[in-house]
Amino acid sequence: MRVFFIIPVMLALAMTAALAQTPEPTSPPQQAPAAEAAIHAYGDRDKACLAWTDKCRTCERGDDDTIHCSNIGIACQPAEISCSRRKEPAK
Repeated sequence: MRVFFIIPVMLALAMTAALAQTPEPTSPPQQAPAAEAAIHAYGDRDKACLAWTDKCRTCERGDDDTIHCSNIGIACQPAEISCSRRKEPAK
C-alpha cells in the first residue's frame, strides 16, 4: 500500500525539480528601430524619389504621398538604401 503513495510523491518531486531547471522564456530580439525608421524616412529626405530599396525591402510613394513598404525577407541582409525610380523632370 505504501508503494502507491510513494510513487506519486516521487513523480511530483521530479516534476518540481525539472520545472525549476527550465529557463524562463525570453522575448525575441527586436530589430533596431533606427534601421526601420531609415527605410521609411528615406522618402522624406529625397522628395524626388518615388521608389527606393535596401535590397531586402522596397518602398514606394503613393499618389497621396503615403509611403508603402514591403516586408523584409527571411535571412536578408539590408544594404545601403538607394533610389530606384525618380520623378520625371517637367518639360
